[in-house]
Amino acid sequence: MSPSAQASSEIRFARSELTTQVTCPDAAKRADGVMICPNEAKAQGLTIVDLGENWTPRLFAQQPDGTAPNFRASYLALANDRSLDGKPLDHAQELAELYGVVPSLAIARARLADEARHACHDAIDPAPILVLDKPYAQDHKDAIAASNMRRVALAKQLEQMRVAKNLPDLIALADTDQYKKWKKADDLYRGLLAAQQRLVCETFLPAKDADGSMTWRTSNAVELFQRRNFLMPNERLDPETREAMQLDSRELDFRLALRILRERVVDASGLIEDGTASGGPQPILGRLLDPAPMRAARGGEAPLPDGAPDLIGAATEAAAKELGWTDPAALRTFFEAHPKGIRVALKLPAPPAYHSAHMDLSAVIDRGDVWYDEVPIARKIKRRPTLTLFVNDGGKQRPLIRWPTTIGGWSDVRVGAGYVVQKWKESDVGPRVWRNLFAAPTWLPPPSTPDRDLVKNNYNGTYSLKTDIMGPGPHAAFGMTLLVHDKVVKAKDGTDTYYDNGIGTHGSASVTSIVNGTSHGCHRLYNQLAVRLSDFLLAHREHIVKGETPEYYRRIVRHKGTFVAKISTRGYGYEMTPPVPVNVKAGNIKTSRKVPPRDSAPARPD
Repeated sequence: MSPSAQASSEIRFARSELTTQVTCPDAAKRADGVMICPNEAKAQGLTIVDLGENWTPRLFAQQPDGTAPNFRASYLALANDRSLDGKPLDHAQELAELYGVVPSLAIARARLADEARHACHDAIDPAPILVLDKPYAQDHKDAIAASNMRRVALAKQLEQMRVAKNLPDLIALADTDQYKKWKKADDLYRGLLAAQQRLVCETFLPAKDADGSMTWRTSNAVELFQRRNFLMPNERLDPETREAMQLDSRELDFRLALRILRERVVDASGLIEDGTASGGPQPILGRLLDPAPMRAARGGEAPLPDGAPDLIGAATEAAAKELGWTDPAALRTFFEAHPKGIRVALKLPAPPAYHSAHMDLSAVIDRGDVWYDEVPIARKIKRRPTLTLFVNDGGKQRPLIRWPTTIGGWSDVRVGAGYVVQKWKESDVGPRVWRNLFAAPTWLPPPSTPDRDLVKNNYNGTYSLKTDIMGPGPHAAFGMTLLVHDKVVKAKDGTDTYYDNGIGTHGSASVTSIVNGTSHGCHRLYNQLAVRLSDFLLAHREHIVKGETPEYYRRIVRHKGTFVAKISTRGYGYEMTPPVPVNVKAGNIKTSRKVPPRDSAPARPD
C-alpha cells in the first residue's frame, strides 16, 4: 500500500535533486526535490528565495551586465564577519546586523553547531538575572561596588548570628533587617554574575571579569550581546536584554536564522509591508524578532486608516514552515543537508494586487512636535517624527509602512578660526522628491564640521581619522543607503530643475538615537529599514542604474595631529524615473516662535 502521510518539509528539502534536466543556471529546488527554472516557478506561483552564501540585498546585487557596486565585496565579507582579505573580525568590528548587513547563513550554521558554547550556557542558571530591577551599566559601578562590600560584611554578621543561635542556615534569619539587606545585595550580585557568565560563554568578556561587578568591560560585553541578538545597543542590562538572557543559546541562534530568512524573503518577494502602518508587526513562529522601539513608530498609536497589515511576517513564517525551520533541531538538520546553501522555490502568500513593476508611490514625513527654542533646551518629545510610505491603490492612498525617523536640532558647528558653536540645523519643509538613490554612500564632511568630530581616540596613546563615519560602510554617517531630497523648480521652458539642500532620508549607525534623538537636518532610519526601503523602490519603481559616482574630496583635519581625509566616490547611484514625491510636513510647533532660531545654519548631511 502507498503511504498516506506526506514526508516532512525538512526531509523533502534535504533530499538530493531529482534527475531532471535543468537548462537555466539559476534554478531552484522545490519542496519535492525537483529543480525548477525561475519562469516555471513564477508560472506555478512559487517565489525563489536565495539561501546561498553570495547573497546581498538588491541594492548591492550584480547588474545584468555583470557590474556591481564596489561595496558588494565588502558587504559579503562583513556578512561572514571577515575582512576583505578573509581574516576574522574581532568582536568590536563584527556583528553588523544592526547596522544594515544581513549575516550570512554560515554564521547561524556555525553558531548552532557550536556544542562547546551551548554546553557553557547550559551550565548557567539565568533565573537570577530576572531579579535585577534596573538597567545596570557602567554608571552604576560605584553603587554596585558598595553593595558588594555591604553583602560581604552582612554575610559575616549573619553567620555569627546563626552560630550564636545554633540555627541550621541563614534563611532562619529571614525576618531580620540584616538578612533582608543582605538578600537584596546578594540578589544583585548573583544576577550580575549570571549575566557575566553568559557573556563569558560568548567570549565577549574574559572569565576573570565575571565577578559580580560592573565595569566598562562588562558594559561593552553587554553591548556586544545586544548587537549579536538584535537588541538596542545601549550597554545596559535593560528588560529586553535580561529576557533574552533567559533564552537557550540554540533558541537565540534560531532567531538569528529567522531574521536572516526574513530579509531573504523580503528581497525575493518585493514586500515592505511590516504592519507598522496598521496593527504592528506580528510574531513569526510565535517570536517577535525585533526590539520594541523598532516595532512601533510612535508607541501605541491607533492604526492608520487602510494601513497595510504585516505581510512580511506572514511570508517569513510561511517560508520557515515550508523549509521545515520549526525549531533549532530542525534547522540544524537543514543546515547539515545544505552546507553551502541552496536556492529554493517556495509557496508564499500571494502579493497584494497593488504590487506591480512600477507602483504609484509617495511618502510623507511628519516632523512631529517641534520646539524652536532660542537656545538649546533639553525637551522630552512626546510626538516623534515619522516617515510613512503610501501607494495609490485604485484611487485610495494606502499606507504601507510607518517608521520612526529624525529631524534637525541643535548641533556643533565650526565657524571662523576653528571655533565651535551650537547652531540649529533645520529640516526643510514642503514638497520634495526622491530622485537619486545611493548604495553604500559616502559622507563629505562640510567645512562646518568640527575637526575634533573627525578624529577618534584609539585609547593606546594614539589618534586616527574617523574613516568609518565617512564611509562607505555600515558605520558611515549615511549608513548603507541614501535617498536625496531634491526640491523641484519649474524652469521657463517647462523643464524641471532639481536643487539639493543637503537633506536626505538615510540609514544611521546611531541606532539608539533614532528613538529620541535629532540629526543635522536629515531623516535617519534604522539601517536595515533604510535598506528595505531602497530595495522596495528598486523593485517597484522604474529607474536608471548610474553606477559608481566619482567624487574628489580632500580635507586637512587638525586635531590631536594632522590627518588627510580622502573620498573618491559618492556611492553607487540609481535614478528614479520618475522621482518619488515626498512631502515634509511642518509638524506641531510647540513654541510661540514659529520659525527656526536666529542662530541657525543651513542643514547639511549627517
